[in-house]
Amino acid sequence: MKDLVYFFQAMSDKTRQRILLLLEEREHCVSELVDQFKLSQPTISRHLAILKQAGLVKDCRCGQKVYYQLDSDWMKKCCTQYFKQFKCCQGLFQPISGKKSSLIKTNSALKEVN
Repeated sequence: MKDLVYFFQAMSDKTRQRILLLLEEREHCVSELVDQFKLSQPTISRHLAILKQAGLVKDCRCGQKVYYQLDSDWMKKCCTQYFKQFKCCQGLFQPISGKKSSLIKTNSALKEVN
């Protein structure tokens, strides 16, 4: 349950939600995210640290740059773990090719992050 607390704390900020959407497309270094958001490097780094603490991003050092990418498996696991608790959400999950379960995006509201 502690993992879910970090997950939802990380997801509660609009900037971090937008960062995750960008990282879903491809990996980015901090300077690319700074340019994208017009925020300071320390601010972006702090957002990334929160996302990393929650397990939502992985990092990889390449020379002097650190690249970040979405950990989509962890995101799916957290979403599944949380929403499976609710009876009304039981129909959102079904086994997919040998995996225990995955969130099925049946509602566009689940995909949309504003």
